[in-house]
Amino acid sequence: LEPEPTNVAGLVQDVVGTMTTLAEQHGCDLSLMAPGGHFDADIDPRRVRRILMNLIGNAIEHGERKPIEVAVDSNATAVAISVRDHGVGMTTEQLENVFSRFWRADPSRQRTLGGTGLGLAICKRIITLMGGSIWVESEEGKGSNFQFEIPLKAVQSTPVSWSAPSNQPLAGKRVLIVDDNATNRRILQLQV
Repeated sequence: LEPEPTNVAGLVQDVVGTMTTLAEQHGCDLSLMAPGGHFDADIDPRRVRRILMNLIGNAIEHGERKPIEVAVDSNATAVAISVRDHGVGMTTEQLENVFSRFWRADPSRQRTLGGTGLGLAICKRIITLMGGSIWVESEEGKGSNFQFEIPLKAVQSTPVSWSAPSNQPLAGKRVLIVDDNATNRRILQLQV
C-alpha cells in the first residue's frame, strides 16, 4: 500500500465524475451523496479509486438502466463507501460466491465492460490489506448494495510470509518460484 493524506469525498466525487459518461452511455443515472468524509484520511488513493471504479462498473453492467447511488460517510475512525444499484440483484447462492476468484453470477450474460470474475476478489483483498471490510446486500430483481469500510489511518495488515530457518540460509542456492499461469506453464514445458 502507498497511503497518503487524501480527501475521501473529493476522491469519490472524482471517480463518479469519471464514470458518469459511461453510466449515461448505458442509460444509468449516477449520483453521489456525501454527508461526511470532507477531510483528509491516510489511505491509498490509487487503490481506493480502483475499488470504486470496479464497483461502479459492476453497478452499470448489472443496473438495468436504473439509478446508481454512490455514498461516502465517515466517523472518527473510519470511512464508509457504498455503491447501490437497482438492477438484477443476486440470489442467496450467488451472494455466497460473489467475492470468489473467477466467479461470475451469470457467465452466459452479455458483458459490455469486461468480466473476468476477478474484480470483486481483488477489491476484497485490497480492502483487507487496508484493515477494512467489504460486504454486499442484494435481492434478486431489486439490485445490490456493495459497501466497504476502511480505517482513516492506513493500517496495512501484515501478509503471511515464509522465512528460512537461520541455520539453513538460502544464499547461493537456486530457488524456483512457480506462479500457475499460461506463460509459466509454457516456460516449464520448454525446460523439461
